[in-house]
Amino acid sequence: MSEWMIQGVANVVAGINPKKAGETVHGKPIFATVKDAVVHDSDISVSCIVVPAAFVFSAAAEAIESGIRLIHILTEQVPVHDVMKLRELADHHGCMILGPSSVGVIHLPGFRIGYLGGQDPFHCVKEGDLALISGSGGMTNEILMAFARHDIGIRIALHLGGDQVNGTTMEEAIVWCSTMQDVRGFALFIEPGNPILRSIMKDEVHLEKPMAMLLPGDALEFMPRGLPFGHAGTIVGEDDPPLVDVRASIRERGIMCMDSMEEYLDACKRLADSN
Repeated sequence: MSEWMIQGVANVVAGINPKKAGETVHGKPIFATVKDAVVHDSDISVSCIVVPAAFVFSAAAEAIESGIRLIHILTEQVPVHDVMKLRELADHHGCMILGPSSVGVIHLPGFRIGYLGGQDPFHCVKEGDLALISGSGGMTNEILMAFARHDIGIRIALHLGGDQVNGTTMEEAIVWCSTMQDVRGFALFIEPGNPILRSIMKDEVHLEKPMAMLLPGDALEFMPRGLPFGHAGTIVGEDDPPLVDVRASIRERGIMCMDSMEEYLDACKRLADSN
């Protein structure tokens, strides 16, 4: 992953591994602690966490307390209480967390954290002004490639993570991307049960930029409610309305909401062409 990020123009300056301090990997020095790395280069602003789940909290907390402002956690199945404590710590320090179980972020024209998009996404992903935000790493990659085939450009693509509790919610990611002047529209992939769906239906989320949403999952109507399904921990609550009603309610609020990839790509193409 480090090699791919270096190829993707990310300025990887160091690695952290107490057992390998003093060594180099891909020409980059390895330090024992984040503080040592920050002394080496005070401009470090991102940390990618790839340690086993049991050690994620201490690794991420060390990075946050060392002044790192964006934490990307690739590790999956991190204990929920650890993630909740990290969210609180990140809020206190003004830090943003992508993950756990996040394959990363791409920002065009040529910056990538993690391995979102594969080995070399920049030869096919088109630069544009849409923000793609998703809770599924596989679907983020699938949509990126579909956008490339349909000549739909993006400015940024974010995978929030596949665990049941993530460091950044869908709503927080939308608010964050809304501050980017070169983002003029949103393309979302949302699975049933995501809290933002209720917030939109209750008019608790006010969105100023146009949006297209892919909301699949009708098969879940025939599954037991209250249980997680799929890698991204999708849960449909006991009192959640049928998806057909959810989509209708979201459309009433001026958001394009589809259940098929074909319709979604058509909507995103129109959205991109209108900006």
